[in-house]
Amino acid sequence: MVGIDGSGRADAHDGAPDAQYQDPPEQALAEAGELAGDTTLPNELVALMVMHGETYWEYAKLHLGDPDAADALVDDVFVDLAVHWTTVFRQESVEEFCWGVLRTMVDDALERLDRPSAFTEAAFAFTMGESREAFQALESRIGLFAAIGDLPERQHDVVVLTYVIGYPIVTAARIMGITKAGVYSLRREARRRLAAALGLEATAADVEEQ
Repeated sequence: MVGIDGSGRADAHDGAPDAQYQDPPEQALAEAGELAGDTTLPNELVALMVMHGETYWEYAKLHLGDPDAADALVDDVFVDLAVHWTTVFRQESVEEFCWGVLRTMVDDALERLDRPSAFTEAAFAFTMGESREAFQALESRIGLFAAIGDLPERQHDVVVLTYVIGYPIVTAARIMGITKAGVYSLRREARRRLAAALGLEATAADVEEQ
């Protein structure tokens, strides 16, 4: 992950604060409070945890394939945000920045585990038995989810949030810290890529969204 001083691996989330993994969540939260000089977390961070904590967990679980590992990772995300909240709160879009921290920490966790994302199998299991009408035109069993896993990062995230987890466009936009128009644009391009990957007609995946 890119450190708060700009050191470390360069990726799509430049400026994200460095994450700490070695401490148990309870201990790390206590230390975060000590670093802040106050045991009370910022109200804005608490609101973020309440609004997006479950989504962060669902996203992490889809990639790690383990609910307990996802729970620990999301704890680490919020600990890291708490420790560096002054820097986080100065960002132009706090929610976009925080989503980037989650995304990078998931990537780092998979790198440490030396294995690929569990997304393909996890997403297929997640949607089994669910009514996903928006996906029916692209349904291709496990191949669909493999194709989603290969999408560019932001397109992947939009598809996961709106199609796999099932959030409305406005909710996905708020979680990712981008505009609704941005979500629509990313999703249209993702649909085109998925259609091409699955050998479908481009027009079947490129219906104009209102």
